[in-house]
Amino acid sequence: MDNIKVNNIKEELGQLSASLGSYKTENWSQFPAIDLYMDQVVTYLERLLNIFGDTSDSSKTITSSMVNNYVKEGYLKRPVNKKYDRVHLVSLYIMSMLKPVLPIPLIARSLGNFNDEDEYHNFYNELTNLQDQAFSSVSQKLLTLIENVDEDDYENSLRLFALQLSSEANAHRIAAEKIMSLLNQNDKTKSK
Repeated sequence: MDNIKVNNIKEELGQLSASLGSYKTENWSQFPAIDLYMDQVVTYLERLLNIFGDTSDSSKTITSSMVNNYVKEGYLKRPVNKKYDRVHLVSLYIMSMLKPVLPIPLIARSLGNFNDEDEYHNFYNELTNLQDQAFSSVSQKLLTLIENVDEDDYENSLRLFALQLSSEANAHRIAAEKIMSLLNQNDKTKSK
């Protein structure tokens, strides 16, 4: 690989590292306190979720169809007078962040276990800390890679690093799905 291409890749990975390292998950109090209509919800969440997905029209992270389907399937409570409140927004935000990793029904069932808004608020604060820590960790791994990668075998080193991240993500996904499935089974048993 020539030096120009290597430098371009290093620069792009450096930018990604900076984006991940500086990203802060939206704080509960930053979500609008007023209820929003569907198009406002989608526009607002698209802005927040741009780091989680492709911004092309073909693969939006959140669409009005998705929201309608989540309501229809019971994954999200029905809006009141076609307006979505802060709890709706936070739930959609979490589902959109996690849907590349976990099935929506599993995420939704895990979010439906809160007795009141304060309990949900506390859970969300803990989740945002975990998300921010995860981004910071990957940011640091990228920086370490950029600084220490073998220039003679740059392409192979990058491929192996990408596959390492993918393998870790897959192992984490498997464990997360099992844990959440077990918790959801336990919740079903309690409610009987």
